[in-house]
Amino acid sequence: MSNVLSPPTVNPDVFIYSLFTMGFTISYTLDLFGANRRAIESLEALAEAQCFQLEAAYLSLASNVVAAAIQEASLRAQIEATQRIIAAQRETLDILRRQEGLGAVTGADVAQQEAALAQAEATLPPLQKALAQGRNLLATLSGRLPSARVAEYFELSDLALPPDLPLSLPSRLVEQRPDIRAAEATLHSASAQVGVAIANQFPRSR
Repeated sequence: MSNVLSPPTVNPDVFIYSLFTMGFTISYTLDLFGANRRAIESLEALAEAQCFQLEAAYLSLASNVVAAAIQEASLRAQIEATQRIIAAQRETLDILRRQEGLGAVTGADVAQQEAALAQAEATLPPLQKALAQGRNLLATLSGRLPSARVAEYFELSDLALPPDLPLSLPSRLVEQRPDIRAAEATLHSASAQVGVAIANQFPRSR
C-alpha cells in the first residue's frame, strides 16, 4: 500500500511514492556460416597444441636427466678403471726400478714405464672434470643452482632395464609422440582458420 511506502504530506489524503521499473535486452548473433564455431574450434586446437608442447618439455627434461645420470655412472666407472690402471702402472714401475738396481733391466725400460704411468695419469683429470660438469648439469636439471650439491650418486651397477619391455608398433610409437600430436593440433587450428576465412566471405547478420 502507498501509505506504507512513504510518509504522508501536509494533506493526509495525498501520498507520495516512486515507481521503479527494470528491464534488459538480449541480443544474439546468428552464426549462419559457422565463423564463430570454427574460431572456437581453432582456439581449442591451439590450447591442445600447447598442452602437447608442455608434455614434450616434460619428456625432454626427463630424458635429459636420465642421460645425465647414465653419463655420470659411465664416468665413475671410467675413473675407477683409470685409477686401477694407474695403481698397476706404479706397482710395475716400482718393480722395474728394483730390477734396475739389481741390473736385471736397463734404464730405458724404466723410462718407458715412467712414460706409460704419466700417460695414464694424464687421462684422469679430464674424466674428473667431466664428472664435475655432469654433477652441475644434474643440479641444473633438477631446478637448483649448478653449485648446489646433488645427494644422489649413480653407478653402472645400479642401472638396469625393466625385465619386461612393452611391445608396440613403430606407427603407434610415432602417434604417441607429443611433438607429432602438437603438430596435428596446430594443423587442426589452421584448418579451422580456413573455415573462418571462408565464412567471412559471406554477409554477416546484424
